[in-house]
Amino acid sequence: MTPRARTFLALAATALVAIGGGGGCQTSRLDQLRSKADKVDGSLKKERNRVLASSQADRDARLSRLSGLYTTKSMTDIALAAVPFVIEEPQRDMAYDVLEEAYDTIDWNIPLGPNDPQRPMPTKLQGSTLRLN
Repeated sequence: MTPRARTFLALAATALVAIGGGGGCQTSRLDQLRSKADKVDGSLKKERNRVLASSQADRDARLSRLSGLYTTKSMTDIALAAVPFVIEEPQRDMAYDVLEEAYDTIDWNIPLGPNDPQRPMPTKLQGSTLRLN
């Protein structure tokens, strides 16, 4: 390789790093919440498998409660996917805050028994509606 080619490659690599093409990429809030949703999904599946493998007398009630949590998670996933398309930029952070709290609430409620008091969903995300006002 000629010295001129080496210089060009060095400058190109420096420019790539300077404009964000090299390591240190930031993850968007949407991607962070998608990752959280995947972790909650994994926790739900792990708990379902644990309950199915057990011989607990309340297994059906536990599975029913987990089914409800999975439905709530699906609703939250749909809301998350819709945010970039239906929520104006100034309110997106608030929407993401509500959805993050929803995922945390679902995750917190996973190991509880069917008769244990559950943490309620955020008030801005109840009744299948995301309220930002």
